[in-house]
Amino acid sequence: MAFNISSSVETQTSWPSEGNGAGGVRLLAPYDALFREGDETTAFYEILSGAVRAYKIFPDGRRQVVAFAFAGDIVGFGHGDTYRFDCDALTTTRVRSIHRLSLLRAMRDRPELAEKLLDVARGEVETLQDLSLLLCRKTAIERIASFLLTMARKSPDATPIDRLPLPMCRADIADYLGLTIETVSRNMTRLRTLRIIDLPDRGSFQVRSMERLRQLAECDGTGD
Repeated sequence: MAFNISSSVETQTSWPSEGNGAGGVRLLAPYDALFREGDETTAFYEILSGAVRAYKIFPDGRRQVVAFAFAGDIVGFGHGDTYRFDCDALTTTRVRSIHRLSLLRAMRDRPELAEKLLDVARGEVETLQDLSLLLCRKTAIERIASFLLTMARKSPDATPIDRLPLPMCRADIADYLGLTIETVSRNMTRLRTLRIIDLPDRGSFQVRSMERLRQLAECDGTGD
């Protein structure tokens, strides 16, 4: 189950940009904007390191986090002529810009680029399907287990003593999973009490029982 806005692609991909063969690289500090809702979609962005979040602010002030993206992911794809969401950095983040028009032209001569973008589009569809299922049918603890399982799978060689990064705050997780901050905190504590995870600090977690975490994520364990 994926929780980023697109599927991962190899960072070694040689993407075109306006005027030359390599996209420009930007360094973002935490909370720096990558793009804003309503801006013209001039580029897609490949995350080289760090993490970003995409979110929608509603007129009444409520926020929905729609995606987290990490190294190897593409953001900004599928937004039409203008970006549909805000996107900013969670941590110090490096991104490579991929000029939209240059990419569309290059696809005529480089079929592998079209294949990469098909992978991105397929990942977006899978993400939307998974997110719909999660928000409509899963309990709070099952949602959090699903989220943590996806984060853990980004480090497949991790052991129970390894600290896995959790760069987003509890409010970000709550606004992504459709929960309150209190519910997220309570159920994270519950998972720790059940000895499924450990929480050594605010920016990381440890998986003590991958099998039990998977069972909860797949609705085959303790409910809420």
